Amino acid sequence: MYKKLLILPLAFSLASCSSKDENLDKLLKITKDNMVFVKGGTFMMGDFGATADIKDKYGYNLIGSPENRKKYPDVNWLPILGNPDSRPLHKVTLSDFYISKYEVTWEEFDLYTRLMGKELYKKDKQDKNFRKKDRPVKVPSWNDAKSYCKYLAKKTEKNYDLPTEAQWEYSARSGGKYVYFATNTGRGIKNSDSLNPTKEPQNIVNSGTSLFKVGSLPSNPLGLFDMSGNISEWTNDWYNKDYYTNSAILNPKGPENGTMKVTRGGSSGYMEMTVFSRYPKDSISSSVGFRCVLNSKK
Repeated sequence: MYKKLLILPLAFSLASCSSKDENLDKLLKITKDNMVFVKGGTFMMGDFGATADIKDKYGYNLIGSPENRKKYPDVNWLPILGNPDSRPLHKVTLSDFYISKYEVTWEEFDLYTRLMGKELYKKDKQDKNFRKKDRPVKVPSWNDAKSYCKYLAKKTEKNYDLPTEAQWEYSARSGGKYVYFATNTGRGIKNSDSLNPTKEPQNIVNSGTSLFKVGSLPSNPLGLFDMSGNISEWTNDWYNKDYYTNSAILNPKGPENGTMKVTRGGSSGYMEMTVFSRYPKDSISSSVGFRCVLNSKK
């Protein structure tokens, strides 16, 4: 009897370790499989504007790229957003990196929470329809998102982190292209029936008030999903409304300190879903998702 009592705790401990290893292997495999390589380069970051005076062959306002500004110097170039935080347009150069093609889902975040030995975040009335394993996680705070990415870094000994604001925009714009939305065409249509299989989903960026399964809509040309639409996302940067005026050119990391963090993307409003719109959020906000980057050339 005495020997059996010793064996039982040992067997339980081994089973627990096995389950933990399986969860870790699963999380790291999902993470690795979702990473998309982004070739670094130089781009003009911010609200590059458009004009109401000249239209391209598709009938859309001509974009205010540097090439078009030189070609049409007398045109009255207009900012797309009334929000001055996304200006001035400024040059940024980024090194190579990887970024997740999807926003982190509840499945992944629950695996992480179990591995940390914490209690899973419970559903409440507001979130019960959105807390499904294939939906983007709405993390309790910026610190939770940051800790998740740094946990991956610790377990893999690789440089995982939240994306900088510049990395996020460069990725959403498929390497700094002059597009307004991170869709397969660079354009967007506001439509609450975007997931109706009988309708053509290309260009759709807004699903109304619902959070849909990650990857439900076409990706941008770089292969990234939901950078316009679904849920807003944390970046690594502190927020400062004047930062663009003083931004570093090479791999900018945002202000050294602040009181709020920068969020990008989301589906709260049509123009707010443009690839250059940016908004400050208190770091304890619980209505924000995220994705991780891997800062590596390999």
